[in-house]
Amino acid sequence: MTALSGARILLTGGSSGIGRALALKLADRGARLAVAARREPQLTELAAEIAGNRHPAPYVLPVDLSVRGAAADLADKATRVLGGVDILINNAGVGLVDSQARLGDSAAARASFETNFWSPLALTTALLPGMRAAGTGTIVNVTSTIQAVPLPFLGYYAAAKIALAQATRSLRNELRHTPIRVLEVVPGATDTGLRDINKLPWHGGRPPRTLPPVPPEAVAAATVRALERDHDRVIHPAYATLPIELPIVGRLVAAVGARRVDTTYHPAEEIAQ
Repeated sequence: MTALSGARILLTGGSSGIGRALALKLADRGARLAVAARREPQLTELAAEIAGNRHPAPYVLPVDLSVRGAAADLADKATRVLGGVDILINNAGVGLVDSQARLGDSAAARASFETNFWSPLALTTALLPGMRAAGTGTIVNVTSTIQAVPLPFLGYYAAAKIALAQATRSLRNELRHTPIRVLEVVPGATDTGLRDINKLPWHGGRPPRTLPPVPPEAVAAATVRALERDHDRVIHPAYATLPIELPIVGRLVAAVGARRVDTTYHPAEEIAQ
């Protein structure tokens, strides 16, 4: 069991959704936090709420992780304000809902990969030496079940998340002879601003009926339990394990869903967390 009290944690994507819920739960456990996201006002409100709960206010580190080099600067700032980082939680994500045929490798497409894939790797590279020197540390990468469900218009987000998932598994194997732990958090349908499925151009104007999304607080609680119990991976809700472990299920779901999407329409909508 790992105690989170006093742990120095850098959490990205802390302004809303899963990240915000995680910050509150980690603060309740006694962790010392540095929270990062693009939206400084929301981070400031979060810090005030945590302080109002009689916990130390987290350090607020506004950053745009879609900018190359921003992750390394963030790692340096977090190390300075916290005196070191024991746990890195790569939670920041940006959803891009659009056609690959239209966007290709445009600036918007590359920026989404910078946030969703390259920044977690850059933060990990920057903070691992300090963890190695301390003889302890944890890297947490938040991916998604969309990695196994290739729906139209969600290719950029899905590709970045499956890339991050594979990088996470490889990193775990690279570090297996060290005290550094690597945890993958795989949220299923979650009621956050990244519910891109609601933004797809569905025939009839509304998405098909699915199981209701879980609240971000439930994913945050599952993540905290996984950290405390030294797990390598957590998938929440549990039924989301099916497309991850049986990819044919995810492909079938995507094939059925694709027939309901108007693929002649090209939404150009970005949803950030």
